[in-house]
Amino acid sequence: MLAKINIVNIYNDDNYDIKNFNILSEKILNAVATKLKQDNNWCIAVIFNDEQTSLKLNKLYRHKDYVPDVLSFGNNDDFPTINIDIRDLGDIYICYPKAVAQAQTYQHSLMRELSFLFIHGLLHTLGYDHQNSIEEKVMFDLQDDILNSLGITRK
Repeated sequence: MLAKINIVNIYNDDNYDIKNFNILSEKILNAVATKLKQDNNWCIAVIFNDEQTSLKLNKLYRHKDYVPDVLSFGNNDDFPTINIDIRDLGDIYICYPKAVAQAQTYQHSLMRELSFLFIHGLLHTLGYDHQNSIEEKVMFDLQDDILNSLGITRK
């Protein structure tokens, strides 16, 4: 039996200061897979971008005229790679300048904010949403549980 593979592909063309986010994001991905009892191999892309790009994507795909902190585009395709089935979960776009501002507003670290935005986007690609209070409670409790279990807290 082959070992489980979960991969986070990070695109940071603007060279934002994301330090060890690659390691942290893979820990989060693995924690989500474990918590949800998933045996699939997963991969997901995280793209860091600016406000202009976030606004353009939000207008184009969601018909919303504001700068979002995170956008998720889920993908239900499975594809074989070197005889290993990997489920491509999709793409998460994180608006880096907005994440910096929110970290300051909420008085926690940038890594905590990026982790929150990543797990939030990740859960959206897995079908979680927060369109009503019940969905919101389920999704946000799961986010908090996983972040807290990894020691990624607000303070």
